[in-house]
Amino acid sequence: MSQLSYRTLRENVESALRMKILNQELAPGTRVVEQNLAKEFGVSRGPIREALRQLEHEGLVEYVRNAGCSVKKITAEDLYELYLMRASYEILSIELCGGVFTGEEFQAMERVLEEMRTIRDGDVNHVVSCDFALHKIIIEKSRLPRLLKAWEELNFGSIVASISSDAYQAGLARRQFNIHSALVDALRGGDTAVIRRAIYDHYMFPVKSIFQDSGLPLENYKFFA
Repeated sequence: MSQLSYRTLRENVESALRMKILNQELAPGTRVVEQNLAKEFGVSRGPIREALRQLEHEGLVEYVRNAGCSVKKITAEDLYELYLMRASYEILSIELCGGVFTGEEFQAMERVLEEMRTIRDGDVNHVVSCDFALHKIIIEKSRLPRLLKAWEELNFGSIVASISSDAYQAGLARRQFNIHSALVDALRGGDTAVIRRAIYDHYMFPVKSIFQDSGLPLENYKFFA
């Protein structure tokens, strides 16, 4: 890998490591060695350490005493929590804006959907980028920078969990286009009750399916309506 250019340096390192995890180049459970990454990226260990601290905050890596840093293995229970929180933040944003979006914002959503339509199967990076872009339009309607920051910190952990199996990745781009098209249709209707339900279903139906496929007890987890 070529040496990283300055964007800031820490942001470049963060982005590169995040994509390694999303691509499963660094698979769940893989030990992350600062010295090796510093050599690969052509940087000192300081920016690597800072980037890993941010990725730990996002739920992508974890530190274990006497074992060091590794890519986190995200469970179905983790995904339930991440998606429930992400849905709750977006529903709060809808409540704050009254479900009203501008023509310009809908045009931005349509551009994302059109981009999703053309994603080749298996291009996880592109799917992640489009998902983030569309949902960010929703959360930014809150006009609350701390809410946006909290929401952003949930994104990559939830995405890693949801794409961690080869079976799920098959047909991922097509499914993402379909479910996001349905969400935008709900937003166009402007009915906050309908939008709230659409956001909830958008996140929690896939988690419920994972729980059922894994034989996990739904009765132990609220909000699986």
